[in-house]
Formats: sequence, C-alpha cells, structure tokens
Amino acid sequence: MKFDLPPLNSLPAFEASARHKSFTKAAEELMLTQAAISFQVRNLEQTLLVKLFLRQHRSLELTEEGRSLFGAVRAAFKTLEAEKSLITGIKPNKSVSISAPISYCSKWLLPRLFRFQCAEPQVNILIDANDTLVDLKSSGIQLAIRYCETPPEEFYPIKLLEDDVFPVCSPHFISSKGRNMRMEDLTEMTFLTDRMHDHQWSEWIDASANSPRVDLLRKSFSHSGFAVDAAIAGEGIAFGRLPLVAEDLDNGRLIRPFLDVGKSAFAYYLLRSHSSLGNLDADVVASWLTDEAARTLESFQRSSCEKNTLD
Repeated sequence: MKFDLPPLNSLPAFEASARHKSFTKAAEELMLTQAAISFQVRNLEQTLLVKLFLRQHRSLELTEEGRSLFGAVRAAFKTLEAEKSLITGIKPNKSVSISAPISYCSKWLLPRLFRFQCAEPQVNILIDANDTLVDLKSSGIQLAIRYCETPPEEFYPIKLLEDDVFPVCSPHFISSKGRNMRMEDLTEMTFLTDRMHDHQWSEWIDASANSPRVDLLRKSFSHSGFAVDAAIAGEGIAFGRLPLVAEDLDNGRLIRPFLDVGKSAFAYYLLRSHSSLGNLDADVVASWLTDEAARTLESFQRSSCEKNTLD
C-alpha cells in the first residue's frame, strides 16, 4: 500500500519551528542553518498548498492548518519514539530544565537531586543556576524557582517554601561555652551577612528579648550560600533561610542557637512555562519538587519541637 504523505524530511524542521515558534531556535536544535529550516518549511507549505505559519517580525504563529498538522506530527513522533523503546528495550532519556537562584541550587536542590535520579532515572534534569530572572516565554526553560513576594500568576505559581529566617552557627560555638547560647554572646561573634535585604539582622535582634544594644562586627558575602558556608566553617553566625540551611541542620553541620524564627514576606515559588504544561516529565519533576519542599518543612518543624522539648 502506497501512502500519500507530505515530505517526511521536512517534518522535523516544521515540528521544531512550531514548538519554538522560531526558525532560528529550530535551526539551533537541529544543527542546521536558519535558511535550511525556512526552506524545508516552505517546501512543506508548497506541497500541502496551505500556509502553516503567520510570519511576524520576531516570531512565528501557527495557522489553523498549522496547528492541526503540528498535533498530528507530534502524535506520530511520540508513537515512533514509544515503538523504538519497545523494540530496543531502551527507554528514551528525557530532559526537563529548571532555573533557580545560585544559592538555592547549591544548598537545597543539588543535595536532594540523587533521590529524584534514583526514582526517575529516565528523566534528566538540566539545571540553570542563575540569579537573573529568566524569561519563561522565550528562554526554553520549563520550570523556574523564584524568590519573590508576589509571583506572576501567568506561570501557575506553586509555593514551595516560606522564607523562615533564624540564626545558625557551627556547633563549635555551643560546645566551646559548655552551655546554650545567650543573646549577650552575640557581641562576641561576627555576623555573616549577604545582599538579600528582605529581612535584616537588625530586625531580628530588635524583635528579640534582651537583645544586645551595641554595634556588631559584620562580614558580608555576595550570596546567601557563601554566608552559610562561612558559618559552617566557624567564621561567625549567619542568618539562615530555611531552604538554604535545611540540609546542613539535618546533617549537624549547623545548629540553631535560638528558637526565635522571623517571618519574611518573601517565599520560594515554583513557576511553570506554558510549554511545560501537558509535559508528563515536567509534571513528574514539579511533583517531586513539591514533595521535597514538604519533606524539608516537616523535618524543620520536627526539629523545632524536639529543641523546644529539650530546652
């Protein structure tokens, strides 16, 4: 039986162009020139005698015929991918991209990534550690973790963790005194600060009873994670944000010398690009992130109760 099909060599160029809404990005993905992609799409349009794209100044928009063909091509590609997996016995390796602040990546995301890799070995997470806000409409990033007060509703925000803040230090500072730390001990320590100003050290001190009324020695760092690492090294006392110190608290590298917890108006949110919706692998990663956030909060609340009981 002979099939009346469109030129098959043009379909990858069309599918990538429709997905990215850009000939240039399709060319980068397929390692071809932009002219080659444009030629293949134009050849497909001429064969079908329909216009598949509305070519705008800096983007492409699918026509009604283009949307219909895109759906059919995607379904066919997925069927072929599944059949290849059955024939070869090799599951396709999928990638999901996540953008997150540098300190959040190093102190929260990366230490937990092994659990996801054990549970979902066929899904590869691509991490973009970046303090600059990525544009989820044009960057190709599927998921983003943002630290903000009010998340953009257009990207379906999910609150992962509130920004509970509290002092943390090396266990050495407690063991060297042979007793629990007192507020007056702060005058003997170096305060490790960073550039995040949503909840200042001074606010926490002023809200605490018997707070010291003297100028405190400070050492500043460009990132919160660096200040936390300095605290682990015994250089002073840092202002811990729950996601950035949770792993080190669990492992005993840091302790909380005081029970007081400050509440910030900011929080860590998971955002999803429009292109990630309906992507089963992105759904799996998003679900894992929310589960890990719940695990972090549960551990923190449990340790707070235990410390309160001991005190």
